[in-house]
Parts: sequence; structure tokens; C-alpha cells
Amino acid sequence: MIERRYTLQIHIAGIFFVVVSILSILLIVLSYQNSKALNHQLATERTEQNVEQVKLSFQRLIAPVTTSLDALAVSGYGQDPSSSNNTTWLATINAIMAKNPDVLSIYLGYPDEQSAFVRSTSAAFMRQQFSTPDNSHIMVDINKANGHQERTYYDANLSYIGSDVNKIDYLPTTRPWYEVAPTDGGIHITDPYFYFFIQRMGITLSRQLPGNLGVIAADITLASLSNFLATLTDSPDTQLLLLDENKNIIAHNGFLSHADAASPNERLSSMARSPLNQLYAASELTELTRNVEHIDQTWMLSLVHIKFAGGKGLWLAKAIPEQQLIGSALNARNNQVAISALVLLLGTLMVLWASAQIAKPLKLLGKETQKIRNLDFLNISLPTSSIAEVKTLSESIGVMADTISGFLDTLHRVSNSSNFDSLLNDIVFHCHHASGADYVLMWTTSSEDSNALSLTACYPQNADDKTIDIGMLVAESPEISNALECQQFFSFTPSSTDIQRGFFPADLKRAWILPLNNRENESVGYVLVGFNRNVPDHQEEKIHFITQFLGFASLIKENWDRVAAQKLLFKSFVELMASAIDTKSPYTGGHCQRVPELTFMLANAASNDTKDFPDFTLDEQSQEALYFAAWLHDCGKVTTPEYVVDKATKLETIYNRIHEIRTRFEVLKRDAEIRYWKKRIEGENVADLDRWLSEEHKALDADFAFIAKHNLGSEFMDNQNITRLEEIASRTWYRTIDDMQGLSWEEEDRRQLRQEKTLPCKEHVITNKLDHQIPWLPQQLETFKNWEFKLPIPELQYNRGELHNLSIQRGTLTNEERFIINDHIIQTIKMLRKLPYPSHLQRVPEIAGGHHEKLDGKGYPYGLDETNLSVDARIMAIADIFEALTASDRPYKKAKTLSEAMKILAFMAKDKHIDPKLFRLFIEQKVYLRYAESFLPQSQQDTVDEQALLAMITPKEKAEPAAVT
Repeated sequence: MIERRYTLQIHIAGIFFVVVSILSILLIVLSYQNSKALNHQLATERTEQNVEQVKLSFQRLIAPVTTSLDALAVSGYGQDPSSSNNTTWLATINAIMAKNPDVLSIYLGYPDEQSAFVRSTSAAFMRQQFSTPDNSHIMVDINKANGHQERTYYDANLSYIGSDVNKIDYLPTTRPWYEVAPTDGGIHITDPYFYFFIQRMGITLSRQLPGNLGVIAADITLASLSNFLATLTDSPDTQLLLLDENKNIIAHNGFLSHADAASPNERLSSMARSPLNQLYAASELTELTRNVEHIDQTWMLSLVHIKFAGGKGLWLAKAIPEQQLIGSALNARNNQVAISALVLLLGTLMVLWASAQIAKPLKLLGKETQKIRNLDFLNISLPTSSIAEVKTLSESIGVMADTISGFLDTLHRVSNSSNFDSLLNDIVFHCHHASGADYVLMWTTSSEDSNALSLTACYPQNADDKTIDIGMLVAESPEISNALECQQFFSFTPSSTDIQRGFFPADLKRAWILPLNNRENESVGYVLVGFNRNVPDHQEEKIHFITQFLGFASLIKENWDRVAAQKLLFKSFVELMASAIDTKSPYTGGHCQRVPELTFMLANAASNDTKDFPDFTLDEQSQEALYFAAWLHDCGKVTTPEYVVDKATKLETIYNRIHEIRTRFEVLKRDAEIRYWKKRIEGENVADLDRWLSEEHKALDADFAFIAKHNLGSEFMDNQNITRLEEIASRTWYRTIDDMQGLSWEEEDRRQLRQEKTLPCKEHVITNKLDHQIPWLPQQLETFKNWEFKLPIPELQYNRGELHNLSIQRGTLTNEERFIINDHIIQTIKMLRKLPYPSHLQRVPEIAGGHHEKLDGKGYPYGLDETNLSVDARIMAIADIFEALTASDRPYKKAKTLSEAMKILAFMAKDKHIDPKLFRLFIEQKVYLRYAESFLPQSQQDTVDEQALLAMITPKEKAEPAAVT
């Protein structure tokens, strides 16, 4: 294992820093822990002192009242309930309450259900609770057994103020204070409870009168205990809580501001926000001391049991923020940290200053490596040093900088270039630069034939004249073959035999052969690095780097082959799709294949024209987008029914329905003959009948000839022709067979829309029937809800009415069928939008879907005008129209000659249906002529008057007004 070395500066500064840091940390930690433990011990001792202070305070609160109750019990005060109004006894009780402000009332209860209450009303809350006069100081209630109550008020001087008489339902013998009074003369102290009348916490003391003649009791509030707890706090944030054995809150401090008047719910709510709640919520109380987390702060909790001689016990809970508890320890620790940091900083600076001169060359070298890290390879100036290690490191960094720079340059070219040969030439150059070889040759396999090797790249450029047959060399040299199969390089010195056999040039002294393998470990080529001199040992060490670098070339080759295969696959699929569309209809065969040819002829002319189309360039990516758009411009035709596309006559659906009408006329002619023979049998004149039959047959033949003629759609149907057609349609014949027989369920559903007729029934020879009207399917109507196109939607999907179709004025298509035909461009857009495209092919749907738009905005499907129509779509529009005009395979029209097609395009350019500028290029660059020579028969290639066509599309200049003389 290589021992790791550091500079002297790092050694000295590092050792000093580590040693001083460890000592400082140990001292700080020990000092802090000792201070913290001492503060915790002091806090525990302070809590124990608080326990004794609370015990003493509670005894001070109870003891005077206990003595007073014993004195009153054995005196004559309790012998008569009315003695409570006695001035002497009243003064005595007033003195007891004045000495003990926590005593709120002293009262008597007797077995005969009489009772007497003496209450202090000096406190405002007592006057408010019992609605006494403002100057009331003492209130006396004398309650009789019959429910009669007399309430008397006295002022501070015990002078009579007034009295009230009330009814009260009060039975003292049923009260807890009466029932629990000990029979042995002892005093019972209740657990703390909440006085609902005065909204205060307190306790009740009670004892039996001598001879069990009754019970005397006193109510004491615990407000003084809460005030006393405030004197026991160690800090402003300290919280104290005094509980009995049943978790009743006797007193508290620090978490409830209005403790005297707080209700139990308010206390519990405040408790929930206090760290003491963790003790209060425990299943049982037990002495403990621990730290807890509460609202992002650490608290020290203590719970101590306070034992009294009488068996009663209280619990004192205390919570102190640890920050305040160990504040002194923290301050000491922080001071020690600051002092240690200062000493460490000053000492480190001194050590660094002392070793700076030794480490200066390394610092300069570090700055240069910083430039390398920032990929700045142009301004690197490596320092020189007499230290051998520094010098070696400087040279290594220089080589590394050159290598990284060359690698990043190649990587940059890879990410910005799509030229495979150029990328491999870059890689060969960097191999030459890194190895210092005289020449580097790279052979790669063909994507079609993995066994065919060809020289792909070399450096220098004249190295391709080296007569090296790498395939034969690998095949006939077992050592080389075995090494390359194991994906290892092979370094060797050519033998004289190899040179004589023509494997290597005569001047080759040393050679490296390195394999190129893809990720499937398949061989994709070889690289030969040749030296015309002996190679030093340190140069051989670079083979490993070159091997790794050439792995990048293998990856490029593999990815390039895959990209090329995917492009070829997609291109073949596109051409397959277009071929399938052309094959679908024999009448449009070749259209999808000829339009791309014409499109690119015109696109190249526009790309070379800097006058009218300076911004239109046909680079590799735009060529690819236009190629796919041109081949797929009619892909939506796969959804168009063939019998609509190929509709050659007006009555044609899947077959020409003229035959049905011909049969009906045959029936009419037979009916005429039947009537003829019937009349002859009846004895009518034979000559007249012969003449009538001949005229009737001629009329029927003429009517059918008229229908057959206009079924072709080659002549315009004016109103006169339509009127005659309607007259012919008025002819009737009789049907005697049920026409519901032999129908599909769909046709039968439409047939039932007609009312049933009793056979035989009369029918018109040409008719429009309800079942001829084929509505849109629900799923088709759903697609029309968010219709983004400006192509009007007909009410019906098809209208196959015979009279309706024969009345078409131009061509053979109804409005419904015209929509179906035009809908192919919408389907083209929808189909192409579903394909995931790379960024440069994103416009394929827009280009392919715009070749039926017009510059005047009257095209479809979006009605785009010249401000929104791209040049690519305009080019395709001209190519599509010109190909359709000159195509010789359309059933509904004859192919136009070259001059006829160009004249039609000229009128369209004049009317702003196509781009006049592009049409001008179409003429001037002889695009139409080159297309005709390649795709049109000689019979269509007549002479075109180019000047006349250009004159048609050239706007006439307004004549300037003559000068006035």
C-alpha cells in the first residue's frame, strides 16, 4: 500500500491544530460537565428546602384555625344558633378572620337541621357573590329547620346594617363536613376542593361539639399557599405545583396568572401548556428528577413527597428551564470555547507563517489546479521547484490539464455535432496527441455487416496511405487475436517477417493495437497506434488512458449505429405507411410517393433564393422534418372509405347504383308491354297501341339516358336539368316483394324509419328515402364537441338519396362526402400529433396539416392566412395540387397536360390560393419541368408559356398621372 504523504506545512499546522483542539475540547467538556452537575445538585437541595418551607407554611395556615375551632367548640358559642348574632361572639369570630384572612366562613350545624353561618364579606368577590351592601363586612345566616333563613349584615365596626328573610332548603346533617366530623373531638381536614360559589380552591375543617350536640366547621382558601409558592421560585420562569394524594391542585405558581379565581377547566388548560403536565398526566405520583423537552426547550422536573405527622401528604412539583439552571456553566463553557478558539487561531497562524516559505511552491501549484478545476486551460502557468516531488507533481498536472482539455473538447464536439466521421477524427487526433505516436489509424465495422472493416479515421491525414490489412493481421496472428478477443490491448514490435508479408510499413518500429467493443462485448473496430521510433517505458503507461478514452469511441459508434438504425426504421415505416395509402386506392397510387419528390424540388429552390425567402433554410434537421411531413401528408386517408375516395359516379357507393335504376326502367318498359297486350286483348286499335308502346319505350330510354349521362358528374347540373330530373323521378312503379328481407341489422333499423306499405306498393323510379340518411354515431358526435377546426360539419354522416346525389351540380361528391374527403387532413393532424417527436420534428403535424390551407384564409382545416402559414406548408400545397392535376390515375377526371396544370396553378396564385412567390420559383427554376421529365408521360409534356404565366401572377403597376403642362 502506498504511504500517503503531506507537505511540511500541512504536517506542522495539522499536528498543532489537532493536539490543541483535543486538549481544549477535553478541558471544556470536563469543566462544563462538572459545573452542570453542581448546579443540578444545588437545584435538588433547593427543592428539598422548598418541601420543608411548604410543610411549615401549610402548618402555619392550618394550626391557628384548628386552635380557634377547638376554642369555639368548648365555649358557649355553639350552644345556640342565634349566638352568631351576639356582638361578643361576632367580635370573636371577626378577630379570628382578621388574624387568618384565608378563613372565609365559620358555621354550625345541629342534629335538628338548624344551622348558622358567619361569613366574611370584606373581600370584593364575597360581596359580589352574595350581593351584600357595599359597606358589608360580616354576613350572618341563621337557618331554621323549617327552611326559614334570616340574613344579617354588619359593617367593619360590627354595627348592624340590615337583614333579609329568605326561604332555604338546607339540611346540615347531609353535608360531608358534618358527616366526617370525628366523634372523639378531633378535627377533620378535607381534601382541597373547588368552592363553586366563590370560584376558589380551599379546604374545610370540622369537629364535633361537646356531647355530640352539633358540628362546628371553617372554610379556608388556599390563596396564601399560591402566593407563598411565588417566594420559592429560583428564576422568573420557574413553575411550582402543589398537589394532594388525589392529584387535586392545592396551589401553583408560574403558569396561571389569575390563580385565585381560575376554574378547574382553566387550570387544566393552563396545565396542558406547562412542562409540569408530564408529571400531572402520569398514572401515579412518584418521586423523580429528570429532564424533559417542552416547546423546543429543556426543563428539569422534580417531584417530591411532603409528609405530615397526621398521615396527610402533599406533592411538590417543580419545573426549571435548564438554560437558567445551568446558565453559569454555559457562560463558563462559552468563555472557554472563545479563549481556546483564539489561542488555536493565533497558534495556527504562527505555524502557518513559519511553514509558508517551504509550502509556497505548492500554493502556486494549487492556484493553477484551481484553474484546471474551473476548466480554464488557456492560462495555466505551472511553477518550478527544486523539490523533486513538487516538480513531478507539476509535470503530472500539466499532462492532466492537456488530457482533460482534449477530452472536454471532444465531448463538446460530440454534443454539438452529428457528423460521425468528424467525431472519430477528433478521437484519433487526441489519441495521437496523448500517445505522441507518428500516426493513428481507426477501422470500424459496417452497421449492415459486422465482419466488414473499413478505415474510418486517421491522423495525420496522409496516414491513410499506410498499407495495413488489419483484418488479415488479426486473423493470421493468434497472439493479437487472443488479446483482442479478451478486450485487451496488444503492444508489440513488428518482425521482419510481418513487414515482408506486407502487414506493416517498413518504417514501423513499435505498434499498439487496441480493440473497440460495444456494451454487448461485440467487436466494432480496431485502433492501431504506430511509432517510427523506439518508445520509452513511461510512454507505454499511457496505453491504459488511451484504452479508456477509446471506450468513448466505442460508445459513439454503438450509439451512432443505433440512431442510424432507428432513423432508418422510422423512415421505412413512414414510407411503408405512404405506400399502404397509395396501395389502398389504385386510383391514387403513387401520390404519397410523388409529392415528397416535388416538395423537395421546390424546397431546394426556395432555400437557394435569398430574395423572397431569406429566412428559409433547408438544413439537415429541417430537411428531415419536411421529409416526414411530405411522406405523411395524407396519412389520414387510411380512415377515409375507399368508395368515397374513388367515387367515380354520383350514384356510386361500394358499387354503382345506376344498375338499380336501370332495372326499374326495365320494369317500367315491361309494364308498358303488359299494358299494351292487355289493351290488345280488350280490342283496342293495334296501330295506335304500337305507336303508343314505341313512344313510351323511347321516352323511358331517353329518361334513363339523361340519368346515366348526368350520373358521370362531368357536366354541370343547372336548374333546368334538375327540374327535368325531378320530373323523371315522378315516374312510379309497383313493388310486390317485401324490401325488409335479407338486410343487416343496421340497414334494417334505418329501413324501419319508413312507414310500412301494403304490398304491392307504388314507388318512385328515383327517390330520396329516410333510410338513405345515415346519421353520425354518438362517438363521432362526441369528437365534434370541442371542434377546433373551421371545416363545417354536415348534419348527416352520409346522404345516399338517389335524387339527392343525382342533383349534385359539380363533380360526383355530396356535401357529406366532401366533408369525409376533407376530413382526411384532420385525421392526419390528429394521427401525427400522437407521435413523440424530437425537438426538430415538432412541426411535422403543422407542415403536413397545412397543405390544404390558402393564403386568402379560405382553406381548411384551420382557415389560416398568409400571416400564419409556414413556407413549408405553402411548398407542400403547390406540390400536392400539381401532382393531383397531372396524375393520370384518377377515376373522376382526366389527367391535365403540363400547360393546363400550370395555367390552373397560375389562376390559383393570382387569387391568393397558393403563394405567388413560390409559384414564380416553380416556373423560373424549371421545377415543373424537371418533375415532368421524371414522372409524366410524354403525352402530357406539352409547351408551357412561362412568360404568360408570370404575367398573370405579376401585379400590374398603376400608371402615374400625366404631368400638367
